[in-house]
Amino acid sequence: MSSTMQGAAAGVAAASGPVGVGPAGLSGGDAQRPAGDNGGVIARPELPDNAETLFRAVAAVADALYVADAAGRIAFLNPAAVTILGYAHERELLGRPSHETIHYLRPDGSPFPAAQCPLLRPRLTGETLHLEHDWFVRKDGTQVAVSYSSAPVDLTGGRGAVVAFRDISDRLRLGEVQASRARIAKAADDARRTIERDLHDGAQQQFVAVAMRLESARRLIGTAPADAARLVATAHADLREAIAELQRLAHGIHPAELPKRGLTAALRTLARRSLTPVDVKAADVGRLHPEIEATAYYIAAEAITNAGKHASAGYVEIALACTSDVLQLTVTDDGVGGAAFGGGTGLQGLRDRADAAGGHLTLVSPAGGPTVLTADLPIPGSPAVQR
Repeated sequence: MSSTMQGAAAGVAAASGPVGVGPAGLSGGDAQRPAGDNGGVIARPELPDNAETLFRAVAAVADALYVADAAGRIAFLNPAAVTILGYAHERELLGRPSHETIHYLRPDGSPFPAAQCPLLRPRLTGETLHLEHDWFVRKDGTQVAVSYSSAPVDLTGGRGAVVAFRDISDRLRLGEVQASRARIAKAADDARRTIERDLHDGAQQQFVAVAMRLESARRLIGTAPADAARLVATAHADLREAIAELQRLAHGIHPAELPKRGLTAALRTLARRSLTPVDVKAADVGRLHPEIEATAYYIAAEAITNAGKHASAGYVEIALACTSDVLQLTVTDDGVGGAAFGGGTGLQGLRDRADAAGGHLTLVSPAGGPTVLTADLPIPGSPAVQR
């Protein structure tokens, strides 16, 4: 929230002259004004000139503005406040208790006691406060992230509070995207180092051993051909094992079947190779954008691993559906449940993958199961289906 916005909200406290407050909104004086004379600011037509001018000026620099009277009831709103809070008209809010209407839940959905609410504290203390991150409750019960300034204002019925607030959801989403990209970059670096270590400690050492045996065989060809033949045979076996190790590593980096045959075929192969029984229920969705195919594949692969490793699942089902603009992947397991993002099971990494592709990952995992992981991945542009 800008310093101009904070200053405007705080300036309400210095307004000269009381403003009368009625039970359903601001009132005072008998002057009637045309309906459009408020310049888009919602208020009673009979609002005194000094208060109307002041609130209209504050509303001009605030994304949203409302005033609570001395009893904590909503007495004044501007259109931005009505819109952000998800209402159709100010009449749905005027006269209602502020805290119990828009501030009664914590972000986790638990009740937020009015006694602990800082929003209307200026009514009691006369202070001006600013919170950079809080949550208001919309009409439909969903929550919106806001920053706000709350300042005292002298009203006829006692001291109230004027609240200037801003929807910061986009800013938070941008921060989440940036954080997820940083996590993805770190995960990529970690994966690269793991691959380097596996190559060095595995296949590379095997190739070195093969080269040494072949060199020994070359020296023995003339003097001890039988020994040379045994060394060549051993080197051949080592070489086949090294090639198999490379193939395993390459499969971990990117499954060969995915670019060749597409997502459905790759998921069926993944299911056949899984230690946990996996059933794939999906029609052939055709060829999609490579990023979407890879994202869906790795989400499914990690979900299967989690189901067996962390949830003790005995069965996993993969469902795949595709519309003209969204690919939906659903992975369900019959394990113990209780999975959560950030719980050390790789789920945060999967959410980051979905976010990076412009998609969304949801998780339902009650204690006792089942666990349902759903990825909705938008298909870039028009459907890129190649039969």
